[in-house]
Amino acid sequence: MMHSMSEPSDVRGRSAFYRLGGFCYRRRKLVIALWVVSFALLLPQVAALGDRMSSGGFEVRDSQSDLVTKTLENDFTGQFQFSDLLVMTSEDIPAQNRKFRAVFKDVRAALLGAPGVGAVSNPYQSPQQSISPDGHTLTARVGLTDNQDRALEHSPEVEKAVEEAAAGSGVRALVTGAAPFYRAFSETAQHDLESAERVGLPLSLIILVVAFGSLVAAGMPLIMAALGLAVAFGLISILAEMTTVSIFTQNIASMIGLGVGIDFSLFIITRFRERLHAGSATETALAETLATSGKAVFVSGVTTAVALAGTLLVNMPAFRSMGMGAMLAVAVAAAAALTLLPALLGVIRHRVDSIRTRRRKDEEVSGMWHRWAVFVMRRPWPAMIVGTLIIVALTAPALDLRLASSGFSILPEDAPPRVAAEVAADAFGEGQVAPARILVRHDDDVTGDGFEDVYNLAGAIAADPEVVRVDSIATLVPGAPIEVAQAAASSPEAAPLLKSLVGDGGNATILSAVTREGAQGAATGDFVERMRARLPELVGDRGTVLVGGDPGLEVDITNELSSKLPYVVALVLVLSFFVLLLFLRSLLLPIKAIFLNLASVTAAYGLLVLVFQKGYGASLMGFESTGAIDPFIPLFLFCILFGLSMDYEVFLLSRIKEEYARTKDNTAAVGWGLEHTARIITSAAAIMITVFGAFAATTLVPIKAMGFGLAVAVFVDATLIRVVLVPATMRLMGDLNWWLPAWLDRILPQVSIEDSPEPALGPAEAAAAP
Repeated sequence: MMHSMSEPSDVRGRSAFYRLGGFCYRRRKLVIALWVVSFALLLPQVAALGDRMSSGGFEVRDSQSDLVTKTLENDFTGQFQFSDLLVMTSEDIPAQNRKFRAVFKDVRAALLGAPGVGAVSNPYQSPQQSISPDGHTLTARVGLTDNQDRALEHSPEVEKAVEEAAAGSGVRALVTGAAPFYRAFSETAQHDLESAERVGLPLSLIILVVAFGSLVAAGMPLIMAALGLAVAFGLISILAEMTTVSIFTQNIASMIGLGVGIDFSLFIITRFRERLHAGSATETALAETLATSGKAVFVSGVTTAVALAGTLLVNMPAFRSMGMGAMLAVAVAAAAALTLLPALLGVIRHRVDSIRTRRRKDEEVSGMWHRWAVFVMRRPWPAMIVGTLIIVALTAPALDLRLASSGFSILPEDAPPRVAAEVAADAFGEGQVAPARILVRHDDDVTGDGFEDVYNLAGAIAADPEVVRVDSIATLVPGAPIEVAQAAASSPEAAPLLKSLVGDGGNATILSAVTREGAQGAATGDFVERMRARLPELVGDRGTVLVGGDPGLEVDITNELSSKLPYVVALVLVLSFFVLLLFLRSLLLPIKAIFLNLASVTAAYGLLVLVFQKGYGASLMGFESTGAIDPFIPLFLFCILFGLSMDYEVFLLSRIKEEYARTKDNTAAVGWGLEHTARIITSAAAIMITVFGAFAATTLVPIKAMGFGLAVAVFVDATLIRVVLVPATMRLMGDLNWWLPAWLDRILPQVSIEDSPEPALGPAEAAAAP
């Protein structure tokens, strides 16, 4: 039925989304002004975002590693909560050489004059711990008076002081540790973000031009995505002023915000142009657009936010901040698509088709997708079997998933903190950079009656095959009998060391275990678990033993994420089911949607393991596999992918349900829905793949892995899932797709994905729609 060109005057009985479309048209200047004011007010916050983000927040609260860190901070006045590691090496000059000693003296003086540096250890006082077996490399601990964020801020000055002090000496001096690492990470991440946007946005514009055939229509989704992301960054900056927001958050929010921002706008603009071409007046077209595609965008935004809410279950501030950042990006993108975009469309009206790149007749709906849907639905079982086998094959490698952080290897090969860490690892073993810290609290004085337990603990730790060296009050004289070791710990010469190794009350001490592998190594993780199981037994009820440091933290992070994964999955599935149940008014369609979304997620896991863990194709992507996946990636990918998969599911099902409500013919509705959404879903998926693929081409391995996982999942979802498994399953389920028990229908709020008061497209209109 052709709509009248007159403006609608009676909206009684219309849906809230229909009325919202009319409001955005009639009050378009007000809506645009509110967004402009919001953008202007948030712009200073965006400028401050980089300074407010934190390199911390990865502690697992109340875990062993967290308790060790807090105890060192509160009870060990001689210990620095944060430290760097100075690494000095020369192929020609031995570390004990007078010239090397002179260079170290200059570097140490320069460090002590740098901001935030409280102390620098003297490696010549304990050469067995700090000078390599080959005699050409030494390390020294650099105690920092700063907190982690201030240390990050001062890191460039510290590194510059070291570099200048050693310049031209023939001795190379570098600094590594958390602060230099995160500084290099932050700089690389910012460069990667700019690089991804330079690649992803122009390619997205090309896809949009092909999809719309109009430069104006193609440009609007990019403008909306960029504006929405800027507003989201402003809100994230305000959040960062109040709580910990990880430096990962900006990249994650940008990746998600750009993808959904373009997709949401794509869905709205497509339906708006369709209604204009069908003869609707501008206000009517906007009202009808929001009543249908607008509601689909709303449901997509809600389900995506619900999925991302699963990250809030994880007991890690940094991880939660990444989830919150992504949720804000999705929420702003949805809000902009539902308010600002209709207002802008109300201003430009039919000029949305301006600056055309092809004649409009090329945009007519092709029957190819309808024929394909009919083809699949005539052979639903073969399609189901083949599609399922492909998913199973893609998922299978995920059974070998191994979680471990990448550590310094995620930085570019020439990054100074990575180079320093690799030099130290080659000279001493990887554990020299970040040893395990074992905290002992004893009922007695650890240098007196409690010393025997400390001595036995040090011996048990040193006996472990993974341990290279133990540094403690019990090992000041390596290999000495207990009487000699206790005498050494009580001697006046040991007094300076006791300030850093013994707690203020004398009842606590810290032991450092240098391991063969780094903190991220699987063998180091096994060592931490062994020590946590065995060491408390040696002390009994006379005290407590906690294992922390970076190796303990890695174990705690992996355990936290692994243990929370089932709860996150359960929460996301349950909440998504109820959201879809409410809007689809079907009991089985939400279940089907959940299973198919899980299929694309697990397929992405399998491909991630193949590439990033097993290393297939790693050289082509410009990285070296570490043999593991960063612990946060699987859980975070699940939350993001499950939400993003709902975009296409909701958009497709909304069209199918519109037609089913009109014809009550399930098979025809599926064919009609696929015919009218496949092209736009393909375009949207191509844009998502382009945006995520741009991040997959960046430098940092975790961001590269996230981009790759998202890109391949969207590809699988938009091809195999949407155009094979969805029509096949809906054909097999028949009218059961739309079954809802009467009692449940009565108690559910009366909302749905389609908007029944608004008429569906008639045949003449459908033929004219793009």
